[in-house]
Amino acid sequence: MDHCLRRWAFLNAHRDEEVTLQGLFLIALPFHIPHLRLFRRNIGAARLKGGHVVTFGLKGQCDTYGILDGGRHVEVELKALHGRLKPEQKRWRTWCEEHRVPYLLCVEKKNETHEQTVQRWIEELRALL
Repeated sequence: MDHCLRRWAFLNAHRDEEVTLQGLFLIALPFHIPHLRLFRRNIGAARLKGGHVVTFGLKGQCDTYGILDGGRHVEVELKALHGRLKPEQKRWRTWCEEHRVPYLLCVEKKNETHEQTVQRWIEELRALL
């Protein structure tokens, strides 16, 4: 049980870091790539009062997606330092590659500040576009 609690704490700490980086990235991006609008994507399900379940998004889709001037679409997956792609995320990446949808995996590097990570991600995204 103790192992489970430690694992839960690790995963939540990692998740909080990823959410922090995602928020900083979404805030900074319009100042650096103004012709791209990036959105956070929610994936999951919700039970309504009548018992109906509504699902949104597809399992494995990226955390964020963007639309460029002219309607071009881009998928961006963000990972904190110890984050790894889940199998369904790997399948989504493969689908994007097979259908020529621009896809970028942004991963935090060890010893980077949040500011350095976000700036590097912006440059990686700019290079993709």
